[in-house]
Amino acid sequence: MAGPGRSWRHWDAPGDGADHITVLPPELRARIAASLPFRQVAQLATLSRPWRHIHRHTPVVELKLDEWGSAAGVLDEDALACLELALLRRGQEGSGSRVGTLRVTFAVEDPRMRRHAGLIIALADARRIRITVPGFGGFPQVEWSVDLSPAAVDLEVEAVCHLTPAIAGPGAAALQKLCLDTVVVPEWPSLPSLRHLALHNVTVLAPFPDAARCPRLEHMCILECLIELACVHIRLPLLRSLRMDKAYGAPCATIDAPELEELDVNCGAGFAAADYQSFSLRAPRLRCLTWSEQFAERVHIDVGRPGSVTSGRIKYTWKRGLVSCREMEDLRAQMTRMLERLLPELSPEGVADAARPYISLDKYTMEDPYSGSENVGGEYLQNGLTPQQ
Repeated sequence: MAGPGRSWRHWDAPGDGADHITVLPPELRARIAASLPFRQVAQLATLSRPWRHIHRHTPVVELKLDEWGSAAGVLDEDALACLELALLRRGQEGSGSRVGTLRVTFAVEDPRMRRHAGLIIALADARRIRITVPGFGGFPQVEWSVDLSPAAVDLEVEAVCHLTPAIAGPGAAALQKLCLDTVVVPEWPSLPSLRHLALHNVTVLAPFPDAARCPRLEHMCILECLIELACVHIRLPLLRSLRMDKAYGAPCATIDAPELEELDVNCGAGFAAADYQSFSLRAPRLRCLTWSEQFAERVHIDVGRPGSVTSGRIKYTWKRGLVSCREMEDLRAQMTRMLERLLPELSPEGVADAARPYISLDKYTMEDPYSGSENVGGEYLQNGLTPQQ
């Protein structure tokens, strides 16, 4: 709505037939063109002289190799060779023409596509690489690799139901960030400079990387992953933050991280199959703990000095009528055991009284779909790690 003293005026694009995009500065035109697939960017280069070299300056290059086919459905390798030549010349022109982000989609089952994708990754020499491999299951899982160029620092791989690639090449030693999405991990790569590792919807078959493989890892996120291991062992000397959100499968977890400052453990309320038999944590520098809906038969927490964890919360939800949901008495007992290790030094008899200011118990209601009446659906048990006001 227009403010006082103002009125909206209808604006029409100039109808003089002039080209108002071509007159823009070359850097701005390159950013606009970067939103297009690279094949269309190359077609722009044939429009007129001002656009002739636009494909050499777009900061983002996006390629879907399955679109580079002939009318007969055969991969057009001559067209791809022209594309690779353009990337080669671009790399020879210096830093002003460097690719910032490369997005490439290809089928790993096709050896020709794999070969061209590898060559494109090498020629683009991008800092950020996004690889997408389509798939819907029901096909053989092939082993494949990604040879990173020297400039690469950020790699994201989404390969539905495929094996994660082996990561090699001159850029592997300098890679700082790795994100894996919807892949199967039979083995972890050795990445000496890696600082950020994110897993989403991943099936983990190999023990998590340790200090020998990823000595500089500082941040790890495990989101909605199936972990097919007897126990999750995370032992990393420089790890500072860890998020485990719906990480299912393993019955036990052991975390030994002397520099860990933030831990977030979350599980869907009422899913007993996701409970841990045991959960062990050693994190003497921990300052923030968020623990939601995750039950463990045995919990051992060592945060160095009780009282050093000053922010976060512990939360459980009891759902009426849900067979898999733990009873409220069990949830309260586990919360008390955890608080014994988190609150300042207390005698075992004094924990319940000291914990009372930290804990709140609330009921929530649900509408009966048949009668329309509201009934108590369950209870929330939670505490902040600072006393309730």
